[in-house]
Amino acid sequence: MLKTSISAKRSARLVLAGMLILLPVTVWLTTELWRETRLVEITEDGRNKLELYRSNLQGAIKEHEYLPITLASDKRIIDLALHSSPSDAAEVNVYLEKLAADSGASDIYFMDRNGTTIAASNWNSDASFVGRNFAFRPYFKQAEAGLTGHYFAFGITSNVPGYYISHPVRPNGTEFEGVMVVKTHLETLVQRWARGNENVLVTDENGIVIITSRPEWRFRDLIGISPEDRPALMLSRKYGEYPLDPMPVHQGEWPGNDGIGILSLAPAQVITPEALQSGQPATTNAEAEAAEKAPKDAKPYLVIRSPLPKQGWNIYLLTDKAVLDQSILTAGFIGGAMHIIIMGTIFVLLQRRRAMLEQIEIRDWSQRELERQVRLRTADLMSSNLRLAEEISERRRTEDALRTAQAELVQAGKLAALGQMSAGIAHEINQPLTAIRSYAENALKFIARGNDETASRNLGRISELTERMGRITNHLKTFARRPKHDTHPVALAGPLEKAIDLLRETGRAGLADIRYQATENIALVTAEENQLEQVFLNILSNAADACRDEEFPQIGIMLEEKDGRVLVAITDNGPGILPENLPKLFDPFFTTKPFGDGLGLGLSICYGIMRSFGGTIRAENRPTGGACFTIELRCVEQMTGHDGTSTSTSSPMPDTTSGQTAETEGVETDLLVHRMIAP
Repeated sequence: MLKTSISAKRSARLVLAGMLILLPVTVWLTTELWRETRLVEITEDGRNKLELYRSNLQGAIKEHEYLPITLASDKRIIDLALHSSPSDAAEVNVYLEKLAADSGASDIYFMDRNGTTIAASNWNSDASFVGRNFAFRPYFKQAEAGLTGHYFAFGITSNVPGYYISHPVRPNGTEFEGVMVVKTHLETLVQRWARGNENVLVTDENGIVIITSRPEWRFRDLIGISPEDRPALMLSRKYGEYPLDPMPVHQGEWPGNDGIGILSLAPAQVITPEALQSGQPATTNAEAEAAEKAPKDAKPYLVIRSPLPKQGWNIYLLTDKAVLDQSILTAGFIGGAMHIIIMGTIFVLLQRRRAMLEQIEIRDWSQRELERQVRLRTADLMSSNLRLAEEISERRRTEDALRTAQAELVQAGKLAALGQMSAGIAHEINQPLTAIRSYAENALKFIARGNDETASRNLGRISELTERMGRITNHLKTFARRPKHDTHPVALAGPLEKAIDLLRETGRAGLADIRYQATENIALVTAEENQLEQVFLNILSNAADACRDEEFPQIGIMLEEKDGRVLVAITDNGPGILPENLPKLFDPFFTTKPFGDGLGLGLSICYGIMRSFGGTIRAENRPTGGACFTIELRCVEQMTGHDGTSTSTSSPMPDTTSGQTAETEGVETDLLVHRMIAP
């Protein structure tokens, strides 16, 4: 261990120990701070939700609050209160029935000063209030005292809970003649709350849950009714037949102020009206025992309370405490992670500082060692420089010898090219001379027969052939420069027909059957007409020589346009080409003919001519026997630029060399021979 890094290592260990020791403290502080923050947020959010629920409940109550006040001043009600005639009662019954249907109220009825119902909206039903006395109800006593009464209870006749609103009827403004009552049911509100995701409940002045989003909590005792008050409350049937079981509180208490409380509720059983009518016993003791014995099933809640002073009710919102616990757990995890990240970062920085100090010491030691090595190597380098200078001199002498050898090889290549050129000239002049001899002999015969027209035509062709021979010999004068190829649009029919005529006139075709087939509207190609005729004549001559020993010699010519190219296929029914000869077919001086019958330059020259046109030529054996030479030429349309001018750029030809196909590129000597010999 280096001395300068010992202090850095000690500091890193202290940071690591502090990180482990302070981690629980950091987690605890984070969870406590986050708990307080989340409690404030949950309380504020709960109060906002309670305000919405309270407004919703008050709206449902006030929906029909105006009806008893308005009806108490109605002339029909006042006449009925003063006279109580059957005809007036019947008219008011119909009126109240229609009014209840239009307003959505559960029941509307009028009681006289003694509390007996004179007219009611349900006069025509089995549970009619007509003739029933409700003077014992608190809402009647409140109206009798001159107040607007408010009361929630089960109906004595209908056994349906509802909210009663009453108002005194005073015809002359002073004397009490009866009470106008409207009952509005809150079941729609209960069902709407039950469909929500919130746990909300409303307790009345006795602490009984009258409205809730959880059916199993309805009509349960929230704060605990004293044994002295329970008999009277049950006798009043304010809550129907419900036993008023206590809420299954496992742990905690309901908040008594505007703060937030925490309690656990055990699962409770839903008490249905059918169970009450069947006379089943209350489940108070069983549920209390379950709340004590099954703490795992108890669910913790955060409880917020808000009062409804006008009715003397309270509304509670219960939020699942698991939301708070999960949030606190997440906060603790994040706090611990941040503690580890921060302390880990400090630890890493100290480690890097330690490593940097070690590197500095190692660098100083290395520098001293390097200086020593440099001194040792300097002497070696000086001797190496001397050896290197000697090697450079030797390399220069070798390069001079190489340049001399290259110059001699270039001169030898020129001599070889000159020999090939001479052989090519001899080969090319041989064909026109043979044709001239044939035309001259035929012309003598035609003159003897008196056929001057045919003789004149033969003499004209002799003139063309001599001109062609003159062009061939003129290339000797241009050996030092590269000639220009005058390519232009050419129709294939012209040079092809001339080559066929020349082949027939010279007698090379013998008795061969030449079949010429072409598709309609063959496009023009880019070529030079005389050179193209030379290529056709050479291929046709080879085909005629190949099939001359056959019983029925045949030569086929087919023209086809495909993918911007014109293909000329020349076939014969000869013995074909040996597979080992296909790759060498277009090489200079390669021939399969007997000695003295050819120089082996014809196909090589043809290949060079086709390359100069931007085309190609290939040979292959036919499956049915014989050989096939395919010539590909570019259509004129491919050579036209955007401005309408002709260009010389050609697209690369597809490589079709495989199996029984031969297509070679020739050698540089072949191209030189072509440039000097080809007309």
